[in-house]
Amino acid sequence: MCVGPRSAVFAPLADVGLIVVDEEHDPSYKHEGDPRYDARRVAAKRALDAGALLLCGSATPRPESYRALRRLRLSRRVDGQHPPPVRTIDMRGTDAALHPDTVDALATARKSIVLLNRRGWSNFLDCRSCGHAWMCPNCDVALVLHRAGAYLACHHCGHRERVPQHCTECGSVSVARHGAGTERLEHDLAQLGLPTFRLDADVRDPGGALRAFERAERGVLIGTQMVAKGHDFPDVTLGVVVDADATLRFPDFRAEERTFALVAQLAGRAGRGEAGGRVLVQTLAPDAPSIVAATQHDADGFLAGELARREALRYPPFATLIKFVCSAEALPPAMAAATALADHLRAHGVPGDVLGPAPLFRLRERERAQLIVKAAERRPAVRAAGAAVDAVAGAKEHKGVSFSVDVDPQ
Repeated sequence: MCVGPRSAVFAPLADVGLIVVDEEHDPSYKHEGDPRYDARRVAAKRALDAGALLLCGSATPRPESYRALRRLRLSRRVDGQHPPPVRTIDMRGTDAALHPDTVDALATARKSIVLLNRRGWSNFLDCRSCGHAWMCPNCDVALVLHRAGAYLACHHCGHRERVPQHCTECGSVSVARHGAGTERLEHDLAQLGLPTFRLDADVRDPGGALRAFERAERGVLIGTQMVAKGHDFPDVTLGVVVDADATLRFPDFRAEERTFALVAQLAGRAGRGEAGGRVLVQTLAPDAPSIVAATQHDADGFLAGELARREALRYPPFATLIKFVCSAEALPPAMAAATALADHLRAHGVPGDVLGPAPLFRLRERERAQLIVKAAERRPAVRAAGAAVDAVAGAKEHKGVSFSVDVDPQ
């Protein structure tokens, strides 16, 4: 037997009879670096070659898996409890991070888990006098305030700098902080007298935080999506999702899927003991299909609607996506390389649509351009992608440009 992370799928075991992919919806099964692979697809191929059973487990399956795999349904929890009731709290017109009803519920619950999928203290800083915003010098993103260490940080490249005392552009001391992350939420709840425990990428000992929360008589576990992943605390009677619609604002065809999974997975952490529980979902989009379905524990209804939408728009599982990213020290050579790729793909009849190229935001001091192939036939599209890169990447005019190809980008 072998148990491990996604790389365990490559374990050199003989006579494999069963492969289990737990929480198969989790995007971390896709390795984003080289070599790029999706451990779920590797697991399926290994199971097929070995004549083994492939078992994929999830309360919020991906539309691709829901359509392709035979389903075995568990309609009740292992302890016989029903899922907890979920209430949506409309945050339109509310400036505070937590609704008064949420604060009251947290104050009376023995143990609670609060999900805010954003770490740090504030999302960004700007000057109230001239409008200057503090940006990463290496990436086209705003720096996040981390109050405990008194620094601003880029969550992409790791750049850090000290918190400014005045505006570097106009000298004004009117520096404003916007938004709230897990660090600020932890502080605000502690100010209310609630024992707090935080779980995010900034916590040095996440296991220690979980053990401390488990031993405590009462308290609130605050964190990013890490708090929604598989934890079993029978004495948690309240779950809270803050800014549940945040993931809906990304220009990503998986945005609805990810929002549904995040809310539904957090709801699964509450009410696992005899005392039962409830869940509060704070959102600016209470009528969004993914949030409505998650609050009703309606995975089937959500997936049916999501599959219909993707079929109409020709997104996976009804098409294969291939993403090309060209990066360089300046944008013109990156765009030129991406344009050459697009021209080659169109000229040689790639079986699908070529979308782009278009600029991407700068990352780690590299300008980037991307294009997408949306193809109905997978193998011919993958072959065409490889041929296009072979033809373009070796050209002298594209020296200094880096090329990456990602089949089934997440």
